[in-house]
Amino acid sequence: MLEVVKEKAQIDNEYATEEGAGLKTVKHGESISQKNIDIVLAFYDGVFSQRKVECCHDLMKADYINHSQFVENGRENFKAYFNTFYQKFKHSGTKVELVFADKDWVCLHATHWASNRLFTVKLKCVDIYRLEQGQLAEHWDSVEGLTVFSRLVFFLKSFLRL
Repeated sequence: MLEVVKEKAQIDNEYATEEGAGLKTVKHGESISQKNIDIVLAFYDGVFSQRKVECCHDLMKADYINHSQFVENGRENFKAYFNTFYQKFKHSGTKVELVFADKDWVCLHATHWASNRLFTVKLKCVDIYRLEQGQLAEHWDSVEGLTVFSRLVFFLKSFLRL
């Protein structure tokens, strides 16, 4: 299951927070920001924690725009990329460090790791999502390797467009 380890918050005009289970959660009815946070966390849990790319069908628009240099636009291209990734890296995981939203925009900071028989790659990412009608519509990211080896793999992947 996905682990959110720091604050879960939102940016809206008025809100009140209530402490619970070690997380700061927002309680002000069911705002659009909170709904969108829940959608992005469900996406992260399904795709990156459970490795089930089929959850994209419900959570991602078919014409999803991805500003990442590694994944082409479109839901089917996203699914194909991560199906291939999960074949190459038999073990992986993610930990969400921080998530917040302003209406249709959700931003999160997470650490990711992936390993195969030869090596492990560790990355930290900031992902920004724009949602439309309850689905991921657009994505930007900033990714950094956490170890020297991870930085080298990331550089080669960027340079060679793998």
